[in-house]
Amino acid sequence: MKTPAILLAGLLCLGTVAPALATSVAPKPLAEMVAEADQIVRAKVVDVEMVDGKGRPLTDPGSRTGPGLDNEIRLVLQVQEVLRPREGRVPAKIRVPLWTMWHDSLGRARGAYLDSEGIFLLKNERNAPVYPMDFQRPLDERAQIQSLMVAP
Repeated sequence: MKTPAILLAGLLCLGTVAPALATSVAPKPLAEMVAEADQIVRAKVVDVEMVDGKGRPLTDPGSRTGPGLDNEIRLVLQVQEVLRPREGRVPAKIRVPLWTMWHDSLGRARGAYLDSEGIFLLKNERNAPVYPMDFQRPLDERAQIQSLMVAP
């Protein structure tokens, strides 16, 4: 009769651990992110878009991203200043694709990002975030970011 009790105890333990199994990434030091960024801009988020796996726009605020879904949320940035340019000219507006493994919705992302301003640490021709989290930095970190840009 100990088997059902052990099974019940195991299920209870799993129930307390399961929320920790959600998609997450460890924080990354700012110095590492600045070193890895090939483009750094001061910008304002003027729109938040979502597309499906075929690039078709999704407008339902309840549309979701996350493991098993092909949807992608993109921040539309109005570039105000370029701190570290990539080769070539930086367009006035750029789209930044967010990490698709985040469990998120279009409505939540709009509420969190729309009209926010910051310094964005980006990489590659897709203007991808240099890291899935903390790639949008507060404006008051500008001096620190600039000092890290010249650090060896």
